[in-house]
Amino acid sequence: MKVLVLDISSDYAHFRKPYTTTSALTYSIPPRTAVLGIIGSILGISSGGFGKSEHSKFFETNNVKTGVRLLTSIKKTTFNLKYLHTKNGGSILVPVECVVSPIYRIYVSGNEDFLAKLESVVKNKECYYTPYLGISEFLASVSYVGFFEGKHVDEIPTLVDSVIYLFDKGEIKFESGLNLFHETHAVRMDCERKVQEYSEIVYEENGKKIQLLRKSEKTSVISLVIGEQKEVIMLV
Repeated sequence: MKVLVLDISSDYAHFRKPYTTTSALTYSIPPRTAVLGIIGSILGISSGGFGKSEHSKFFETNNVKTGVRLLTSIKKTTFNLKYLHTKNGGSILVPVECVVSPIYRIYVSGNEDFLAKLESVVKNKECYYTPYLGISEFLASVSYVGFFEGKHVDEIPTLVDSVIYLFDKGEIKFESGLNLFHETHAVRMDCERKVQEYSEIVYEENGKKIQLLRKSEKTSVISLVIGEQKEVIMLV
């Protein structure tokens, strides 16, 4: 399996939790739907306009799978953003929680032509739209890491470097010295932005490895060698 690897960073990131109202809380890790949105902006794939997610079909057609690894410790801050009332005039200050100075490693697999086009664009720094991490003011820097041959990991338990998607059958080992957190992420949406599938995800606050005891059939565990470093990741 071929896997394209790129690093995405910014001064701040905000991936809003949909159930928040008066204050905007953020996920620590970009949901898979947000990752696909970032890839879509890099390639110039249209979502179909406000309230649409027509690019979802494109990624399904190209058998795209993604994974995320945390390269920095999670730190958050909150500050007020001014939003304008477009109909009635005036403005309002809304407290917005943000991840500070995040760096995420993104892993992408898919059809050969799709990966070749994505590699060319990222490698030559030719993003079609400007990528950002959740809010358009949080512009993202995209760095090409490389194109690697991945091998399926069949022997589980195993230590995993990336975020782990549990779905319905996944299981991890809780160990002392690890600051483990979980979030509920949207994994798939239809063309009308209606969520079709969710998954519980688990990450270690400082990016440490997590021992996977059992994985869901909806995920793939892949081993890569990047430079002299071996990385075991989960794709979904």
